[in-house]
Parts: sequence; structure tokens; C-alpha cells
Amino acid sequence: MTMRHSPLLAQAGPETELDFAPSPWRLKQCQQTGFVFLANPPAYSELEETYAYERTFALETRARRAAEPLRYAVSMGLKRFRNRVLRRNKTLGLMLDAIANSPSQQINVLDVGCGWGSLLSDTMDALPPPLRARAVPHGIEISRELAQISQRKLEAFGGRCVHAPSLDAMGEFGPDFFDVIVMASYLEHEIEPLQVLRAARARLKTGGQLIVKVPNYACVNRRLRGARWCGFRWPDHVNYFTPATLLGMSYMAGLRLVRMSFRDRNPLSDNMYAVFSR
Repeated sequence: MTMRHSPLLAQAGPETELDFAPSPWRLKQCQQTGFVFLANPPAYSELEETYAYERTFALETRARRAAEPLRYAVSMGLKRFRNRVLRRNKTLGLMLDAIANSPSQQINVLDVGCGWGSLLSDTMDALPPPLRARAVPHGIEISRELAQISQRKLEAFGGRCVHAPSLDAMGEFGPDFFDVIVMASYLEHEIEPLQVLRAARARLKTGGQLIVKVPNYACVNRRLRGARWCGFRWPDHVNYFTPATLLGMSYMAGLRLVRMSFRDRNPLSDNMYAVFSR
């Protein structure tokens, strides 16, 4: 395993070891920046299959269901209610707004860490026909299996999925190419999050939007639940952001904050959202 320091620092500084992670994983907090990170994350090659998202997700789901069956059932019921009855999907709504506000004739949309391709396909399905005709979905996915699934979905809309680590995959696209980039439940998985944000900025058109969703390490639930917090996932969550550290990293990447309201970073929610631009 490769050891790393805080991605907000050019070199290692004073760190505090935290006791949330099971062996052999080592969770640390940078004393200088406050950033919380996994110091010995899996290599990119291990994320293709051994620790691929679909595998760790299934293992984590079974473990949480076995450990707290009642809590798990209630949580899943609330999620289904929000998605099916209330039809609330904040990331999808932000993407639809960003696409609708794009002046480009061809609107290039990128989902970094696109998984099964569901967010992009749902976005395309939700667009009115005139906008759908202008939008082209692109995905990046490191899991071999999920990249193949996404490719089949996206090519139906004239798009594609690149199977590679995100920094490598970004090289497939030229500068000023994307109108909308989304990183939903992705940056917490990325070993080089600052470099990926910089690469995304270089490929974002002036006025384009970068939409981010990550677990909020500063939330009340994390403080109450401790090691059982739903935002902890071992070993594929390697970064744990607070509003302050997410903003700090975005500024280091040269991004400009467009939106991060109190509701976007509500401490009662396990997740937080932000929208950036060049």
C-alpha cells in the first residue's frame, strides 16, 4: 500500500491518527488544514476489480443491514419515498438547471465516476426534447464492469464512457470542452482529488458549471454515530470533506464558488453540495 499525506499540502505535515478505521486502514487528520484522509488507500489498479465500487457497495450494504436491520430498513424506506414519491434528486435538479442555462449549441456533459451511468441516463430522459437533442453525455469510470454498463447506456444518447482512472481519462478531452461536469459521490473516492479538480477546471468552458456532492464529515450525524456513520466506507472512501476543506481545495484548484447555501451544507444532512465555475 502506498502512504500519502493530506492532498491539501505539497508535503507531509503534522498529522493525528484517528481511530475510526478498521485495520489495516489508517485514517488521519492533517493538523495544518484539518483535512481527514485515508493514509494508505488502495491503488488505482485495485479499484478496477478488487475494490470496485459495485463490490464494496454490496459488502457495505449487507454489513449495515446485518448490524442495524431496523435502522437500515427505515433509511432505505425514506430514500425510496424521496426518490419515487417526492421525486427529489438534488444532483439531478442541479444538472438540469446547468444544462438549461448553457448557451452552447452542443452541450457536453461529463459525469466523473459515473458508476452504472444512471445519473446521466436519468438526466437525458428528463430533458425536454430540444435540450436533449443538444446534450451529449460523457462518463469516466474506473470499475471495468460498471464502465461497460455505462458505455451501453450512454452510446444510446450519442455519448461514451472512458474506462480509466480520472486523471488519465481527462486526457481524452480537450480544454474548454465541457459545459457541465458533475462529481456526485466521487471525490471521496479519489486519491488525487486536487489534481482531478484542476484537470476538470481546464476542461470546463468559461461559464460552465462543476457540480459536487460529497459526504459531510462535519455533520451532526457523524459526531453522534462515530465509527457507525454512514459516510465511512472502507477502503474506498479515502477523503472526508467538511465545507471548509471542500472550499479550500476548490480554491487551490482555481475554481470559483457559484453556490453553497446553508441548505447545501446543512449540518443535519450526511451529504453536502456545491457548484463551482471557472
